[in-house]
Amino acid sequence: MVQILNLRSGKSFRMGNGINRRVVHPDMGAKNLTLNYGVHGPGREFPQHVHDSSEDIFIVLEGGVSVRQGDTYIPITKGDVAFVPAGEVHGTVNTTNAQATLISFQGPPDPALYSGERDSSVTGEPPKPPPGHRSKIQIRRLAEGEEANFGDLMIRKVVHQGVGSKNLALHFVELPPEGKVPDHSYPRSEEVWVLLEGEALARFGGKEVTLKAGDVVFVSPREAVGLSNTGTHRAVFVNCVAPPGTPDLFT
Repeated sequence: MVQILNLRSGKSFRMGNGINRRVVHPDMGAKNLTLNYGVHGPGREFPQHVHDSSEDIFIVLEGGVSVRQGDTYIPITKGDVAFVPAGEVHGTVNTTNAQATLISFQGPPDPALYSGERDSSVTGEPPKPPPGHRSKIQIRRLAEGEEANFGDLMIRKVVHQGVGSKNLALHFVELPPEGKVPDHSYPRSEEVWVLLEGEALARFGGKEVTLKAGDVVFVSPREAVGLSNTGTHRAVFVNCVAPPGTPDLFT
């Protein structure tokens, strides 16, 4: 199964006082990962919470927020990525005077995030890191990931097993005009492509579907998909694979 979705057409869920949408989630067939989209104005908070067994990756697309762990705030801005291992307290607060837009991936899915069980703004006091805790959250940059090859294509591995991730792999892909991501599939992994900039075409099941910025391609295991830049400028994607590919196509 391959599904074409869009960040702004996801289903709303309550978590703090921002606008949050679930785009890829178990109700639409995902088993290994989720994709969420958030728009948070100045002062808006995505409350601190913990995923018992899920890893979390969130990416700032526009503006900036601070990653919060108790009384510790780490500012991150457009192009920054936060990798949060399972069991680590985390939340975000928009401490700027401008709107912030983010996407996030969890693997495996944490249904409690959508049921309201994780919303400490409703349930009471948020969880806090224990005294003396040393954070395991990693702040990375999309454009500064480890270079890797996929055929003739150069990509960047941003979150992967080499930095401690067990459940998710995140890649940053820039396609020049007429550039292509070869047709490929994973035997056991789900895959998500999010087009951030430019124009592109998705190929799957004998079909070709035009993509615009904000569109999402969800790919089930054993389904083949390829992508092409159909515009006159670069096409920019983030790609998430869960669990990390076996074999890893990006080497």
